[in-house]
Amino acid sequence: MKKLTALILAIALMLTAGLALAKTVEPDDTEYERLAGMVVNATVGEYNQDTKTFTVTLYEDDCFDIEDLEKMEAGDTLLAGERVYKVKEKKEDENGDIIVITEDGEEIVFVQVGDDHTTAESIEDNRRYMHAFAILHLPAAENIVYEDNSDPEKEEAAVTKGLEEILKIKAEKEQNSIGFDFYATIIELNDNMEIVRIHQDFDVAQ
Repeated sequence: MKKLTALILAIALMLTAGLALAKTVEPDDTEYERLAGMVVNATVGEYNQDTKTFTVTLYEDDCFDIEDLEKMEAGDTLLAGERVYKVKEKKEDENGDIIVITEDGEEIVFVQVGDDHTTAESIEDNRRYMHAFAILHLPAAENIVYEDNSDPEKEEAAVTKGLEEILKIKAEKEQNSIGFDFYATIIELNDNMEIVRIHQDFDVAQ
């Protein structure tokens, strides 16, 4: 009987310990708080007339630890721009930046930012490798503007004011080009997380 009691107590202690470890774990930083008042790369998607919001996918640069890149070898796997690559060759350019050639022919240069990290760019078209980190439904500010700097032959951006006019331009660009795609598009948010500015630069996919 004593052995049975001891066994039950041991099981109870194990379960208690297990429950103590199984706490709810939450992120330290949701990324949302820091977005208020910021400028960020984004794909500006559908506008919902009922909720008066854009569906917006937010992107940030892929950031790589330099030590990890220095240890990388042919045959390793690389995740960049939300795609998986197999490393065929690694070398350095004249600036000391690491260049990776993948098995499918992609050439990626890793440019140092700060002391310990790099961002990644495509050598072919200079696109930065980025990843989506949030999908939000954001309202337009009353004074929203669109800056179109996608024509490389024009020095100054064409500015359009007002939601209705911007929606017309958005529909036209989605029909004839890449729309408000994150590679070429940034949005500026105010402190209320409203979109006050959409800015579009030239992109090779246009």
